[in-house]
Amino acid sequence: MKRNFLLAIAVTALMVTSTIAQAADVTFSGQIRPRFNLDQDSSVNTNTSNVFDTRVRLNAKANVNENTEVFMQFQSIGSWGVNDADNNGTRQSNGGGGDQANDNLNDVGFHQAYLTLKNLQNTGLTAKIGRQEIVLEGHRIFGNTIWTQGAQSHDAVRMTHAGGNHTVEYAWIQANNVDDPTTLTNSNSSVHLIHTKTQGVLGGALAGYFTMTNDNSDATANEASTWFTLGARQAGKMAGLDYRVEYYHQLGDAGQIALDSGYGITGATSKGSSVARDANMLGIRVGKTFSNNASVTLWYDRLSGVDDDDQADGDWGAFDTMYDTGHKFYGYQDMYLNRSGTDSDYYGLQDIALKVNMPIKTGLLLKADLHHFRTATDLSGGDADAILTSLTDAAGEVNSAMSADLGTEIDLTLVNKYDANTNITLGYSHYWTTDTFGQVNGFGNEGSEANEGADWAYVMVDTKF
Repeated sequence: MKRNFLLAIAVTALMVTSTIAQAADVTFSGQIRPRFNLDQDSSVNTNTSNVFDTRVRLNAKANVNENTEVFMQFQSIGSWGVNDADNNGTRQSNGGGGDQANDNLNDVGFHQAYLTLKNLQNTGLTAKIGRQEIVLEGHRIFGNTIWTQGAQSHDAVRMTHAGGNHTVEYAWIQANNVDDPTTLTNSNSSVHLIHTKTQGVLGGALAGYFTMTNDNSDATANEASTWFTLGARQAGKMAGLDYRVEYYHQLGDAGQIALDSGYGITGATSKGSSVARDANMLGIRVGKTFSNNASVTLWYDRLSGVDDDDQADGDWGAFDTMYDTGHKFYGYQDMYLNRSGTDSDYYGLQDIALKVNMPIKTGLLLKADLHHFRTATDLSGGDADAILTSLTDAAGEVNSAMSADLGTEIDLTLVNKYDANTNITLGYSHYWTTDTFGQVNGFGNEGSEANEGADWAYVMVDTKF
């Protein structure tokens, strides 16, 4: 009886939806993206793992009238055969495992659901209100992660004004909002963003960024931690070369993260303003695209890290990448995705990369990326003697020989455009580790036990309709 009742509701809903679609100019689209992964990490204590994960999306866009538009994107993600709930008790699998009945699963939610109001009150402003992806230019500070099946979206209000060659926008993001009446505390954080863009500058576009983050997510702190990011990005084409130059600086509060780091930063307490944030990021890219669409690109990225001067001066020098798409920048094996810099123990990151794209034939593209990673802090030249001494859980035999060399990664990708809607992608990556990598990158003080080299391969089918 229950099953028949639910079926009747589903049929009725479909019929009503079809009627509304005809009346309100509703269009539907979607995506299914299954992917098989083989992963052998750099620890000698783990075996090769394999995971089959999937993203499923259904999009509905309604042009209500000439000034109002609604977009909804349902999403379900998960791994094949997974029956267990995640740490929050919410099931994430697509229909559950093969041995599990699907009746009680609730694994579909809104990845995006927002309202767009055009020419708001005849001001020329466009307002986008609700859960939405915010992707700006090259995904550097704001991106959607591209690779991860769940992707990144925000609960936000976004106001945009475009005229001539200029675009100006403001966004307010509610990142976290949890009130606990039992302890009379709250865990709130929000981000304010101002973004500008001017076309026609040096063969491309110049973008400016300003963000203010109010973070009161740590209940032990007596005040919110407020910090800022400001910078600019110039990208375009000149003299037959593609180029990109960008720089960002961060300032404000960093007391809690400095205290948690264990580096003995002078004056660090849980009070945000006890330590000043002073960090930066530099990115440079130069590339050449040839007549057959083959391309070669050289780039250099530098994220600043903590050093002895920071410890002595009571500063925090590790750059926070915020909502960037690190998968696009720092190697496909995702060794350095943590936004606050813990994947390099806050020593920062240098990425020297060579990227080659080579079309093999129509619909078939081979890509090869080579990354060499180094810490931004000079670990062997005297810039980090004091902060290394501060570590109480360090493996001394590794620290005594630490250098800036974090290792080298190669990413090989073959993309087949199967048809107009489907891409089939095969990828293989290998990471040559170092003693420094084994010490700092996600394996605590395992040292040489995490210095075996890492391999990763995948096959992915991506169909959009």
